[in-house]
Amino acid sequence: MRITTTSRYGVRAVFDVAYHGGGQPTQIKDVARRQDISQRYLEQIFNKLLKAGLLKSRRGPRGGYMLAKDPSEISVGDIINAAQGPIVPVRCLADESPGRHSCDIQDACITRHVWEETQRLLVEYFDSVSVADLCSLARKQGVTRELDHQYMYFI
Repeated sequence: MRITTTSRYGVRAVFDVAYHGGGQPTQIKDVARRQDISQRYLEQIFNKLLKAGLLKSRRGPRGGYMLAKDPSEISVGDIINAAQGPIVPVRCLADESPGRHSCDIQDACITRHVWEETQRLLVEYFDSVSVADLCSLARKQGVTRELDHQYMYFI
């Protein structure tokens, strides 16, 4: 099973907004620069994350993207689902609608339970890791926050 580039970049971008944004709007150009992701590609990913209700945006000179929920309420699984759809290790698990089978031996497949358990474990793990967990890990590893190095101007 492969996690798509869209999902991997989506997780990195949401982490970046949470970690570097500090609750303030973060511009997409800054996320793209820090994460080394094409800004155009990131815009497509952010559109999916906006539709899923994981991000919100603000227009204007001080605009940008912010988390739509607390970082502890957004899981890696939420981001992957928004970016690429359900986590499915094999094609036969992708479509469970009645009467529709992508495999001729689906009903008699002895290995199907292995793939179902794999899917369950992946979903359970991805859902157990929150954006807040990623931010905590970054702090423990000493990742510097760009927010901490911005200049303040007083008049």
